[in-house]
Amino acid sequence: MELTSSVAVGLSVLAVVLAYKIWKTINFFSDRNIPYLPGLWPLGSSMKVAFLRKHYGSVWTEMYHKLAPHKIGGLFMYGKPIVMVRDLDYINRVYVTDFSHFVDRGFTVDEKKDPLDGHMFFLSGDKWKYLRNKLSPIFTSGKLKWMFEQMKGSSDKFVTAFEKKIPLGKDTCLKEDFARFTTDVISSCAFGIESNAMGDPDSKMREMGKKFFDPNLSEMFKFFARFTFPALLALFKIRTTSLELTNFFVGLVKQTMSHRMSTGYVRKDFIQLLLELKQKGYVEVADKDEEQNGNHKEKKNGSFDALNGSNAQKEVIALDDGVLAAQLFVFFIAGFETTASTLHYATYLLSVNQSCQDKAREEARKCYEKNGEFTYDSLKELQYIENCVNETLRLMPPVPMNFRVCTKDYTFPNGTHIEKGQSILLPTIAIHYDPKIFPEPEKFIPDRFDGSIEKGSYAPFGDGPRICIGKRFAVVEIKLTLAKLLLNYKFLPAASKPNLREMVVGSIVLNPKDDLQVRVEKIE
Repeated sequence: MELTSSVAVGLSVLAVVLAYKIWKTINFFSDRNIPYLPGLWPLGSSMKVAFLRKHYGSVWTEMYHKLAPHKIGGLFMYGKPIVMVRDLDYINRVYVTDFSHFVDRGFTVDEKKDPLDGHMFFLSGDKWKYLRNKLSPIFTSGKLKWMFEQMKGSSDKFVTAFEKKIPLGKDTCLKEDFARFTTDVISSCAFGIESNAMGDPDSKMREMGKKFFDPNLSEMFKFFARFTFPALLALFKIRTTSLELTNFFVGLVKQTMSHRMSTGYVRKDFIQLLLELKQKGYVEVADKDEEQNGNHKEKKNGSFDALNGSNAQKEVIALDDGVLAAQLFVFFIAGFETTASTLHYATYLLSVNQSCQDKAREEARKCYEKNGEFTYDSLKELQYIENCVNETLRLMPPVPMNFRVCTKDYTFPNGTHIEKGQSILLPTIAIHYDPKIFPEPEKFIPDRFDGSIEKGSYAPFGDGPRICIGKRFAVVEIKLTLAKLLLNYKFLPAASKPNLREMVVGSIVLNPKDDLQVRVEKIE
């Protein structure tokens, strides 16, 4: 009887504590005088997101407009209070000016259970800072120029094979062709292998890429759970990356590094630079390679000032094969998917904007005739093509939002106080489509990037010290490929009229529900 009473009392106390926590969560924003969108605990402010009925990028765009005209607003995601920052100056403060208050992305990582999660996109605090410091020298312009021939070789093969693979004069979707091409580029430049994804329908590297990115509701759930209820993943020992992917990439890196160390084989690629990093503890950077990237400066031997001006750092991560495999994994995942998608969207947008395509082709022709070929340096002359790339990324940013976590208490200029540990949402795609920021946002207008873009308004790669480290690599690859294609082919509109804003539910990145078809004609 006494035991039964004790259990009853314990359950009653637990119920009271739980009810109190729920009550505090529900009143989180009203207690702080922050305007917000109410929600149903524990589902959040949108049933469409909670039950994965609509792509989260579209839903959060709707929320962005509902919270107008407030500079800061609140919403709930699976019962977790999230602060959405809407004002451009405030967004720039989070990304750049006051970055030291918003260093982390807020993803929970367990490298022992999921070794491939130990990469820069997910890591926080000193671990992120240490790796960013060590890896930044790999992405200087000098190192990209050093690897450019590998990229150019893959693009030459792609353009040569393009006519044989594409049904000329017929409506076709180029998504898979671009995915296979960018798989070959990143396989060559990152792993030092020829994946032959363009020629081999059963390419192992292409298969691995598909396994990660094919729309899957369970993967979407794990993505949100990692951010909102990480304890659930730990409690049920749920892997966030499949064992097959983990074994493949870790095994590939170990095998390649072992082969190069035993044979002395040298190749101009990322894995060679990572091997140098593993052996020396840093990658050499020539003085001419020092340059600004975001709001930090890359310096000799891989040190840079991202937070506090100090170059001295204690080792917080052992640079073993598992850690290096995680970095190559994220280079691969980000390098092939986002680049392929951008090429896919760009050719479609140029097909329905012929005057823009003609202007871009003329720029490519002049550059080619002047230099005899496309070189790393001559690509800098393709400013209009770069504008087309930027406009494509405005309309279709690969990742439609960015997350940050407040790492130390912060107060915005309007007096809104953000406590340490609070999750921050930066609504990239909503900003990109705001007519007050980008007039006629639905239209493809590359010339809007001729002038300066307001700080905080454009962030397809993020911004500030946590800007995508591979941004420069991706832009060079996209410009090179577009220039070559435009010299040889004309892209015409297909009969179908897809809806660019209707996204595949279950896809972590933006993935249009309708095929973006074009009709390709050879230029004689």
